Amino acid sequence: MMQVLLLLDKSSHTLLCEDLRDKIVRTLELKGHQVDVCELDKGDVFQCLGCLLCLTKHPDECVNKDIVNELRKKVKQYSATFFLTPVLFGHYSSTMAGAINRGAGSHDWQVFIGYGEDITGEEKQTFIDLVSKHRGAADIVHPGMDRKVDVFVTMSPEDNSKICEVMSYA
Repeated sequence: MMQVLLLLDKSSHTLLCEDLRDKIVRTLELKGHQVDVCELDKGDVFQCLGCLLCLTKHPDECVNKDIVNELRKKVKQYSATFFLTPVLFGHYSSTMAGAINRGAGSHDWQVFIGYGEDITGEEKQTFIDLVSKHRGAADIVHPGMDRKVDVFVTMSPEDNSKICEVMSYA
């Protein structure tokens, strides 16, 4: 059994996001995993200051006292983290960027799922490329920090179901 953290951008809720969240939770729970859902609101997440104190003076403790700081304290208990984010011009939302950049996710397995009903092919490819390169094996800042990174983009409930089918084999 895995303990999974599912993070989503509360300020960007859509019916597609709700369908995705429900299907992922159901798929993981059917496999016997425990899922903790955390909805992050724009005002709940501060951006990284780049002070590096969380890496030098007080490991795993951020100077920003927000929900991400609390998540960082518990991150080792999670085997996987799912980030559900709207795709905005090929990027994840600023709320999710704050959580991602400050290390709110499991370092064993991270799953990034971008969603939106009107994503262009270029935006989709940009999202996949950025996440794959900056969170995965090509991460030159923290090489090897995240062991496994998967990236998906969904534009429909049918896409959500296909993503969950892939997840059921993991």
